[in-house]
Amino acid sequence: MEASSWGVPGRALPLILVAAPVDVPLGWLAELEDPRFSYRLQTSGHEVVRDVYRYRPDLLILGLRLRDPGPFEVLRRVREMSEELRVVAVDRAFRRAEAEHALESGADDLFWYGMPDGLAKALIMARLRRATPVTPSAQLIEDGWLRLDLGAREATVQGRFVPLTSLEFDLLHVLARNPGQVLSAEQLLRHAWRSRPDGDPSRVKYAVLRLRRAVTRATGAEAPVETVRGVGYRYVVPGPHPA
Repeated sequence: MEASSWGVPGRALPLILVAAPVDVPLGWLAELEDPRFSYRLQTSGHEVVRDVYRYRPDLLILGLRLRDPGPFEVLRRVREMSEELRVVAVDRAFRRAEAEHALESGADDLFWYGMPDGLAKALIMARLRRATPVTPSAQLIEDGWLRLDLGAREATVQGRFVPLTSLEFDLLHVLARNPGQVLSAEQLLRHAWRSRPDGDPSRVKYAVLRLRRAVTRATGAEAPVETVRGVGYRYVVPGPHPA
Protein backbone atom coordinates (compact mmCIF):
# COMPACT_ATOMS: atom_id res chain seq x y z
CA MET A 1 0.00 0.00 0.00
CA GLU A 2 1.50 3.34 -1.01
CA ALA A 3 1.45 6.55 0.95
CA SER A 4 -1.48 8.84 0.42
CA SER A 5 -0.85 11.65 -2.05
CA TRP A 6 -2.29 14.12 0.46
CA GLY A 7 -0.36 15.74 3.26
CA VAL A 8 2.58 17.56 1.70
CA PRO A 9 4.60 20.60 2.79
CA GLY A 10 2.69 23.81 2.23
CA ARG A 11 -0.53 22.23 3.44
CA ALA A 12 -3.46 24.39 4.44
CA LEU A 13 -5.05 21.61 6.52
CA PRO A 14 -3.77 19.83 9.62
CA LEU A 15 -1.81 16.72 8.65
CA ILE A 16 -2.20 13.34 10.32
CA LEU A 17 0.52 10.77 9.72
CA VAL A 18 -0.92 7.26 9.98
CA ALA A 19 1.57 4.46 10.64
CA ALA A 20 -0.17 1.13 10.15
CA PRO A 21 0.53 -2.36 8.82
CA VAL A 22 -0.57 -3.27 5.31
CA ASP A 23 -3.65 -5.08 6.61
CA VAL A 24 -5.13 -2.04 8.36
CA PRO A 25 -8.96 -2.31 8.10
CA LEU A 26 -10.21 -0.25 5.16
CA GLY A 27 -13.35 0.62 7.06
CA TRP A 28 -11.28 2.29 9.73
CA LEU A 29 -9.38 4.31 7.12
CA ALA A 30 -12.74 5.71 6.01
CA GLU A 31 -12.78 7.55 9.35
CA LEU A 32 -9.88 9.62 8.01
CA GLU A 33 -11.78 10.93 4.98
CA ASP A 34 -12.69 14.41 6.16
CA PRO A 35 -12.42 17.92 4.64
CA ARG A 36 -11.13 19.33 7.94
CA PHE A 37 -7.78 17.51 7.81
CA SER A 38 -5.56 15.49 5.50
CA TYR A 39 -3.71 12.28 6.20
CA ARG A 40 -0.70 10.42 4.92
CA LEU A 41 -0.48 6.64 5.28
CA GLN A 42 2.78 4.72 5.67
CA THR A 43 3.18 0.99 6.31
CA SER A 44 6.93 0.90 7.09
CA GLY A 45 8.48 2.14 10.31
CA HIS A 46 11.44 3.63 8.44
CA GLU A 47 9.10 5.65 6.21
CA VAL A 48 7.20 6.87 9.25
CA VAL A 49 10.34 8.22 10.92
CA ARG A 50 11.34 9.89 7.65
CA ASP A 51 7.92 11.51 7.26
CA VAL A 52 7.89 12.83 10.84
CA TYR A 53 11.19 14.55 10.06
CA ARG A 54 10.17 15.76 6.62
CA TYR A 55 6.54 16.79 7.04
CA ARG A 56 6.21 17.71 10.74
CA PRO A 57 2.68 16.27 11.09
CA ASP A 58 0.18 17.63 13.57
CA LEU A 59 -0.75 14.18 14.86
CA LEU A 60 0.79 10.69 14.58
CA ILE A 61 -1.47 7.64 14.72
CA LEU A 62 0.89 4.75 15.44
CA GLY A 63 -0.23 1.19 14.80
CA LEU A 64 1.08 -1.23 17.41
CA ARG A 65 1.55 -3.95 14.79
CA LEU A 66 3.83 -1.84 12.61
CA ARG A 67 7.02 -3.47 11.30
CA ASP A 68 10.43 -2.48 9.92
CA PRO A 69 11.12 -1.30 12.62
CA GLY A 70 8.41 -1.95 15.18
CA PRO A 71 6.21 0.65 16.88
CA PHE A 72 8.26 1.10 20.03
CA GLU A 73 11.46 1.76 18.13
CA VAL A 74 9.56 4.22 15.92
CA LEU A 75 8.17 5.90 19.03
CA ARG A 76 11.67 6.18 20.54
CA ARG A 77 13.00 7.85 17.39
CA VAL A 78 10.00 10.16 17.13
CA ARG A 79 10.45 11.31 20.72
CA GLU A 80 14.10 12.07 19.97
CA MET A 81 12.87 14.49 17.31
CA SER A 82 9.95 15.99 19.19
CA GLU A 83 8.46 15.89 22.65
CA GLU A 84 5.49 17.95 21.50
CA LEU A 85 4.06 15.83 18.67
CA ARG A 86 0.89 14.15 19.90
CA VAL A 87 0.99 10.40 19.34
CA VAL A 88 -2.06 8.15 19.46
CA ALA A 89 -1.36 4.41 19.57
CA VAL A 90 -3.89 2.21 17.78
CA ASP A 91 -4.42 -1.56 17.73
CA ARG A 92 -6.96 -4.06 16.44
CA ALA A 93 -8.34 -4.57 19.94
CA PHE A 94 -7.53 -3.36 23.42
CA ARG A 95 -4.58 -5.28 24.88
CA ARG A 96 -3.66 -4.05 28.34
CA ALA A 97 0.04 -4.93 28.28
CA GLU A 98 0.57 -3.34 24.87
CA ALA A 99 -1.45 -0.28 25.86
CA GLU A 100 0.58 0.26 29.02
CA HIS A 101 3.85 -0.25 27.12
CA ALA A 102 2.82 2.32 24.50
CA LEU A 103 1.84 4.94 27.07
CA GLU A 104 5.00 4.37 29.11
CA SER A 105 7.09 4.67 25.92
CA GLY A 106 5.74 8.11 25.00
CA ALA A 107 2.31 7.71 23.40
CA ASP A 108 -0.27 10.24 24.59
CA ASP A 109 -3.42 8.27 23.96
CA LEU A 110 -4.79 4.96 22.72
CA PHE A 111 -7.70 3.68 20.66
CA TRP A 112 -8.49 0.62 18.57
CA TYR A 113 -10.01 -0.26 15.21
CA GLY A 114 -13.18 -1.81 16.61
CA MET A 115 -14.55 1.37 18.18
CA PRO A 116 -18.14 2.40 17.32
CA ASP A 117 -18.59 4.23 14.00
CA GLY A 118 -17.73 7.90 14.23
CA LEU A 119 -16.05 7.71 17.62
CA ALA A 120 -12.52 7.46 16.24
CA LYS A 121 -13.07 10.56 14.09
CA ALA A 122 -14.47 12.47 17.06
CA LEU A 123 -11.40 11.54 19.08
CA ILE A 124 -9.11 12.56 16.21
CA MET A 125 -10.76 15.97 15.96
CA ALA A 126 -10.43 16.44 19.72
CA ARG A 127 -6.71 15.61 19.58
CA LEU A 128 -6.15 17.92 16.61
CA ARG A 129 -7.77 20.83 18.42
CA ARG A 130 -5.17 20.42 21.16
CA ALA A 131 -2.28 19.69 18.81
CA THR A 132 -2.64 22.29 16.07
CA PRO A 133 -0.72 25.49 16.85
CA VAL A 134 -2.36 28.88 16.51
CA THR A 135 -1.78 30.37 13.07
CA PRO A 136 0.72 33.21 13.34
CA SER A 137 -0.69 36.65 12.60
CA ALA A 138 2.15 37.52 10.21
CA GLN A 139 2.04 35.19 7.21
CA LEU A 140 4.98 36.73 5.36
CA ILE A 141 8.55 37.57 6.27
CA GLU A 142 10.28 39.76 3.69
CA ASP A 143 13.56 41.59 4.15
CA GLY A 144 14.64 42.39 0.60
CA TRP A 145 16.73 39.22 0.31
CA LEU A 146 14.57 36.48 1.79
CA ARG A 147 10.83 35.93 1.44
CA LEU A 148 9.12 33.34 3.65
CA ASP A 149 5.47 32.58 2.95
CA LEU A 150 4.29 30.90 6.14
CA GLY A 151 0.91 29.93 4.71
CA ALA A 152 2.35 28.16 1.68
CA ARG A 153 5.55 27.24 3.57
CA GLU A 154 7.71 28.42 0.69
CA ALA A 155 11.07 30.16 0.80
CA THR A 156 12.50 32.32 -1.96
CA VAL A 157 15.84 34.12 -2.06
CA GLN A 158 16.08 37.04 -4.47
CA GLY A 159 13.13 35.61 -6.35
CA ARG A 160 14.51 32.06 -6.56
CA PHE A 161 12.59 29.23 -4.94
CA VAL A 162 14.58 27.33 -2.31
CA PRO A 163 13.36 23.76 -1.70
CA LEU A 164 13.55 23.08 2.02
CA THR A 165 12.44 20.25 4.23
CA SER A 166 9.81 21.20 6.76
CA LEU A 167 12.41 21.26 9.55
CA GLU A 168 14.78 23.45 7.51
CA PHE A 169 11.91 25.84 6.80
CA ASP A 170 11.03 26.06 10.49
CA LEU A 171 14.67 26.63 11.41
CA LEU A 172 15.03 29.43 8.85
CA HIS A 173 11.74 30.91 10.02
CA VAL A 174 12.88 31.12 13.65
CA LEU A 175 16.21 32.69 12.66
CA ALA A 176 14.73 35.17 10.17
CA ARG A 177 12.03 36.19 12.64
CA ASN A 178 14.83 37.35 14.96
CA PRO A 179 17.33 39.06 12.61
CA GLY A 180 20.67 39.90 14.17
CA GLN A 181 19.82 38.09 17.41
CA VAL A 182 22.02 35.20 18.51
CA LEU A 183 19.86 32.17 19.30
CA SER A 184 21.31 29.32 21.30
CA ALA A 185 20.98 25.68 20.30
CA GLU A 186 18.55 25.26 23.20
CA GLN A 187 16.35 28.09 21.93
CA LEU A 188 16.33 26.67 18.41
CA LEU A 189 15.46 23.21 19.70
CA ARG A 190 12.56 24.68 21.61
CA HIS A 191 11.14 26.78 18.77
CA ALA A 192 12.14 25.08 15.50
CA TRP A 193 11.98 21.48 16.70
CA ARG A 194 9.22 22.25 19.24
CA SER A 195 11.18 19.99 21.56
CA ARG A 196 12.54 20.22 25.06
CA PRO A 197 15.60 22.48 25.34
CA ASP A 198 17.70 19.67 26.85
CA GLY A 199 17.77 17.80 23.53
CA ASP A 200 20.95 17.00 21.61
CA PRO A 201 22.46 20.31 20.36
CA SER A 202 24.29 18.47 17.57
CA ARG A 203 20.92 18.30 15.79
CA VAL A 204 21.06 22.07 15.41
CA LYS A 205 24.62 22.06 14.06
CA TYR A 206 23.84 19.60 11.28
CA ALA A 207 20.46 21.14 10.48
CA VAL A 208 22.10 24.55 10.03
CA LEU A 209 24.67 22.92 7.74
CA ARG A 210 21.91 21.36 5.63
CA LEU A 211 20.04 24.66 5.50
CA ARG A 212 23.12 26.51 4.27
CA ARG A 213 23.73 23.88 1.59
CA ALA A 214 20.10 24.03 0.41
CA VAL A 215 20.27 27.81 -0.04
CA THR A 216 23.59 27.65 -1.87
CA ARG A 217 22.45 24.86 -4.20
CA ALA A 218 19.31 26.77 -5.15
CA THR A 219 20.75 30.26 -5.49
CA GLY A 220 24.53 30.12 -5.65
CA ALA A 221 24.60 32.49 -2.67
CA GLU A 222 25.71 31.79 0.86
CA ALA A 223 23.00 31.58 3.48
CA PRO A 224 23.38 34.52 5.91
CA VAL A 225 23.27 32.25 8.95
CA GLU A 226 26.33 32.94 11.08
CA THR A 227 27.81 30.72 13.74
CA VAL A 228 28.71 32.59 16.92
CA ARG A 229 31.20 30.21 18.47
CA GLY A 230 30.21 28.96 21.87
CA VAL A 231 26.90 30.84 21.81
CA GLY A 232 24.65 29.90 18.90
CA TYR A 233 23.50 31.12 15.49
CA ARG A 234 22.08 34.30 14.01
CA TYR A 235 20.52 35.43 10.77
CA VAL A 236 21.99 38.67 9.38
CA VAL A 237 19.99 40.39 6.64
CA PRO A 238 22.33 40.73 3.64
CA GLY A 239 23.03 44.26 2.44
CA PRO A 240 22.44 45.47 -1.13
CA HIS A 241 24.14 43.42 -3.80
CA PRO A 242 25.87 45.06 -6.76
CA ALA A 243 24.08 44.66 -10.05
